[in-house]
Parts: sequence; structure tokens; C-alpha cells
Amino acid sequence: MLTTVFRLLAKARHDRALHPRGLQTTGELSGTDPFPHNATVTVRLSKGAGTPPGKPDVLGIALRVPTESGDWDLLMSSTGTGERTRMLPKFVRHWRDARLGTLAPYRYRGELVWFMAVPDDGEPPARFTIHSSGKDADWREVATVSLNPPNGDSAPLAFNPVHNRHAEMELAPRWLALLREQAYEGSRRGRQES
Repeated sequence: MLTTVFRLLAKARHDRALHPRGLQTTGELSGTDPFPHNATVTVRLSKGAGTPPGKPDVLGIALRVPTESGDWDLLMSSTGTGERTRMLPKFVRHWRDARLGTLAPYRYRGELVWFMAVPDDGEPPARFTIHSSGKDADWREVATVSLNPPNGDSAPLAFNPVHNRHAEMELAPRWLALLREQAYEGSRRGRQES
């Protein structure tokens, strides 16, 4: 049923069901485990509902991070920062007001871990600091991403955190990962049909 809902929404929009339009570019990532020390990443900044500029929306950042085992698509949306609020989408008007989190955790080496991107003051931002936390929501910096100027010639990527994962990370909980897989599949089918 979820696949059908997202298929119909994407078909009606002639685009992704959520985060339909965005700005895609590349960036230079520098990080610590589980991120590479230095890597060029693909980055997409977007609005969840695609509202006009200056209107509240759930902002999003998608990163395609190269790893030894393949690409890792890390998607984060504007959320709260506390133990419970980090799992809830948050509508904001400006990037500077957003804290963009993974909403649901990953299971990494037996522990639950969330990620959060904190933008600099630009609109759109030119740099993000990536933080991680466990169950306690005690955030610590693990990476930075400096964005390159956008290249209008690049073909838009379809990010998929269900299929493009870090080899040591599992989306948690498993039932939510299955729902996300259905939503991504429905959105992909709807785009193809439109």
C-alpha cells in the first residue's frame, strides 16, 4: 500500500514524491570513522514538500559518500536535536535555523547511532558539520563537508539509503527500513510512469 501511495504522489508531481527539487553539487568531506578521512562527495540540498522560497518546509541534505565497499547514501532532514525530537521532522524557513538529522538510527557495530548535519550561516550554506550520537543525544563532530559551486550540467542522482549503505551499517529498526524501501520503490516507479 505504501508503494502505491508514493508511486501515485511521484506520478502526480512528475518527480520524486518527497524532496522533488533540489540543488545538486559536489563537496569535499573530511572525517573520522565511519566517514572517510578525505573524499569527494555528491551533495543534494532540497525542500521536502518543495514550498516556494522563504516558506517553511522540511529541509534536506543527501550525501553520496564513497566507501571501500561502495557508495553510502546518507539522507538527513530538518529535525529537533533531543533524544525524542531528533526523530521528528521540523519545519524551518532558513538553512541557518536547521539541524538536519537521520530521523531513524543506524545500527553500527552493535550500537544505535544517529547523524546530524549543522549548516553554516549561508543561504544556501557552503559548509556543513556532521555530528553523531548514540541513545543519549550527546552530539560529537565526526566530519565536515565543504560544498563546491553548483554545476548545472550534472545529471540528478536518485539517492537511496536502503540500497546504498555503509557495509557496517544497518538501518534500524528493521520494520522501518522495510517501509522506507517500499516508499523509495513507489517514488521510483511513479517517476518512471510520469
